[in-house]
Order: sequence, then C-alpha cells, then structure tokens
Amino acid sequence: MKIYAYYLLLCSLLLATSCTKKFDEINADPNSPKITDPGFLLVSAEKKGMDNLWNEYNNGRGGLHYAQYWSATTYSNESRYQIREIQNSNYWNVLYAGTLKDLNEIIKINREKNFDHSQNQIAIAEILKVWAFQILTDTYEDVPYKLAMGGLDRPNSPYDKSIDIYTDLLKVLGEQVTKLAPTKKSFPAQTDIIYNGDVNKWRLFANSLRLRVAMRVSDVPALKTQVEKAIRDAVADGVFTSNADNAIFRYIEAPPNNNVLNESYKSRIDFCMSKTMVDFMLEINDPRLPVYAAPAKNSGEYIGKPYGLNQKNGEKIPLEDVSQPGSAVLKATAPGVYMDYAEVEFILAEAVARGILPGSAEEHYKKGIRASLEDRGITGSAVDQYLTRVPYNGGQWKDVIGTQKWLALYMQGMQGWFERLRLDFKKPSGQPLFIAPVDGSLDRDVTVVPTRMTYPVEEQQLNKANYDQALQSIGGRDSKAGRHFWDLR
Repeated sequence: MKIYAYYLLLCSLLLATSCTKKFDEINADPNSPKITDPGFLLVSAEKKGMDNLWNEYNNGRGGLHYAQYWSATTYSNESRYQIREIQNSNYWNVLYAGTLKDLNEIIKINREKNFDHSQNQIAIAEILKVWAFQILTDTYEDVPYKLAMGGLDRPNSPYDKSIDIYTDLLKVLGEQVTKLAPTKKSFPAQTDIIYNGDVNKWRLFANSLRLRVAMRVSDVPALKTQVEKAIRDAVADGVFTSNADNAIFRYIEAPPNNNVLNESYKSRIDFCMSKTMVDFMLEINDPRLPVYAAPAKNSGEYIGKPYGLNQKNGEKIPLEDVSQPGSAVLKATAPGVYMDYAEVEFILAEAVARGILPGSAEEHYKKGIRASLEDRGITGSAVDQYLTRVPYNGGQWKDVIGTQKWLALYMQGMQGWFERLRLDFKKPSGQPLFIAPVDGSLDRDVTVVPTRMTYPVEEQQLNKANYDQALQSIGGRDSKAGRHFWDLR
C-alpha cells in the first residue's frame, strides 16, 4: 500500500494549490502552484527518467536492438538504424525538460530556504543528475551540460565536450557522497520510490555510480589518474554488496504506473528475442534463458530471430515460430533498473584485471554472475553448475567479463549498448558474438552498429549556433558512426 501512496502523491502534484488570502489572488490558476514540495518533484523525476529509459521506443527500438537483445517482429527499420526522429527528440527533451528540470527545482527550493533535510535532498538530486547526464553524453557525445547543470529549463546553451563532462561527473559524485548525512532528514519515504529516503542506500548508489562513470572512461589516458582515484575512493567508502542494494524503480500493477514495456505489449507485439542472444545462451546452457525468454509457441523451443531481418522482403517468420521476451521481464511489476549489484561486481572484476584494485578478478566475476542469477530467481546448485561452464580466463578478461556483464544487463538496453561499444567483446571462444543487420543497415554511415545517436533535429532549428559548434567538436558531421572519446579500439 505504501507504493500506491507514492503515486497518489505524484498525482496530487497536479492538484496542489495554496491557500489565498488576498482578493487579487482569487483569479490565480489553482492548478499551477507557485511552490512545489520537493518530494513530489523527486517522484516525478524518478518516474520520468525511468519511463523514458525503459519504454518501447528508447529501450525496445533503441538500446535493446543496439545491444542485440531483441529483434523486430515486423517493422525492422529501427533494428537497421533508421530512427524515428520524434522519439529521438522526446528522449532528449524528457531528460532535460523533465527529469533534470525537476531535480534542479529541488535544489533551487532547498537553497532558497534551508531546512534540516535540505543538505540530503540537494545531494540526492545531484546524484540523480549525474545518472541522467551520463546517459545523455553516452548517447550523443557532446551535450549541453554546464548551464543545464545549473538549472536551465531548456538547454539552448553551448555544448560541453564529453571528456569535460565526465571529469565533472566524477568530481560531483565525489563531493556529494561526503555531503550525505545519515543523521539528518531526507525525503519522506513515500516520495522516494528508489530508496524510501534512506540516505545510507543513496550513498552506496552514489559510490556504485562512480564505478560506472569511471570504468566507462578507463581506456582514456588523460583521465587515468581520476579514474583510478574514483574507483579506489568509491570502494573504500562503500558500494553495493548485495541485490538488496539495487537502485530500482518499483512499478505497480495498475496503469499508468505499471512497467512501461508491459503496457506496450498489451496492444501489439513489435519485438521478439534476438538469435544472437538466444543462441549464445543455449550454447553455454544459461539457466536465465527461461526467465529472459519464452519458448516459441509452435515448437516449444527457444528460437531467436536473426537480427535486422526485413520481413518485407518475403522472409516471413511467424510470431509463433520465435521466442518472445519472458513474462517475468514484461510483467506489470517488473522493476526498471538504475544500477544493480551484479554490474558493480563486474566492474570490480575489471578493475582488478586492469591492475587498479588488488584482489581476485575471478572472485568478483563469480560474484557478479551469482548476483545476476539470484536476482532472476535462480539459486542453489544451478548457480554452482553454471559457474563451472563459464570459467574466468584472465588472458581473455574482456571477453569473459564482457559477455557475462552483457547477459546480466539484459533489459537495460542502453547500458548493454554502451558496454558493447566500450569493450568490443567477443565470445570467450574468440568467435564473434554480434552480427550486422541481416538485411543491411538503412544508415549510410553505419554497417554493424551505431556508435552514437544523432542530435535531435529540433536542435538544428532552436539551438543552431551551438549545434554547429558541437559538430565541429565531434568531427564535423552529425553521424551515428561518430566515435565517443572513450570508445578506443
């Protein structure tokens, strides 16, 4: 019932009014309050951010395609990299004018009038802003940051270089973990869907997010010192140590607060499992496959569809002949994930393999696998047996860690795509894992997979001078083949 209360609070934001004593305020719009409770804004920011990242367009037609978790059932354009521009704009605008605007307002309110809870509320908002900005810069490369970080309602501002953004994200997280004060108040439990206002949990999330941010740029020589310090400091201060620490958005049964992909699947079936993923999971006898996918109706077997197959060419594959995503990942209450414990362990394994941290990379690797399996409901001897089938190999750590991290990130489409680009991993056997779209790319610059997303077209119209300057910074062209500064090969 507590969770239902969260959403009642969010809905009440639309109805919030303030009492008026002056005659000249009688005609004020009662549905446009002058001051909003920061708790309502946090609920709004958390939900907008996760809905935007998890929905059928940005996740289903974007990240889950680019990570080759899913294939298209009928309309293959997105899996062949022809995007819907309106959705690209929505992705950008919801993050800036939705999530980030709400978080900036929380900070503004607490700075204008300080309360006992203000220090923690500001820190939590700043941490979530780092989460949002990393997603933005990993998607597009250079993006508006400095002015938008300070509270711009619409980011009609200069674009900042991605390497500078990353440098500042590490700095901000390092500062905010020191400002979180467990002895002081935070957000009311009913207005924080992620952690119920638990400051200690937010501290773990901030440090775990430092690991993600730092490891994403671990190949960049200019950031080597900052990366190593951030990783060591985060571990020393405390990161996720179990699935109980996972930063998740808890959806509920009833619309409009159920899982957004669950709602999309009620009206049409546009996605199925990719042959890339199903075949690899069958090859290693992965016990998560029955959770991740459903057997094909006609055969009862797990069958993925070749990625990027254009059915308009007559290559028809009935829906009943291929596996759909599993009911567990599409149920109404399936959570959206900001970050989880399994990812933390894989980052720690990589940090040891790179010589940044002491210890055993193999041990962290096994913990990451165990965390992922247990989070999917697989326990006991099945976990131990699986670990023997996917042994750690330090000589091929990018492939063994990369493939298992990729499997653990299933449904986190954007993160799966970013890690595919960063590590360029293959199967542990050394054979290629990913393929180019079977019927070819529809983007003239891209053959195998986009390495970034093109800027929204409206940026060319509404922010042209800054847009043009950004293009010069990233190589002169707004292309999906543009390389992130951290994507070194």
